[in-house]
Amino acid sequence: MNATTKTPAANNYGTRLLWIGPVAGLACMAALFIAGLITGSAGMTVMAATTAALLAAVWSSTVAAAKKKAAAHN
Repeated sequence: MNATTKTPAANNYGTRLLWIGPVAGLACMAALFIAGLITGSAGMTVMAATTAALLAAVWSSTVAAAKKKAAAHN
């Protein structure tokens, strides 16, 4: 493997690590949502819920695209 080519195993490994960032982001949004509920801040709860939904949508589309690309290389 060099800088311009990837093996199918390398593509598969990349898709397995794809969950780390979105899960960390969802955990932060859950914490902000709970903090908003505790403090009574409607804006914080709405922003956290909206951002979490957006993050979940981006995560699912990224995983689908990565799996499609990895399958095409196999």
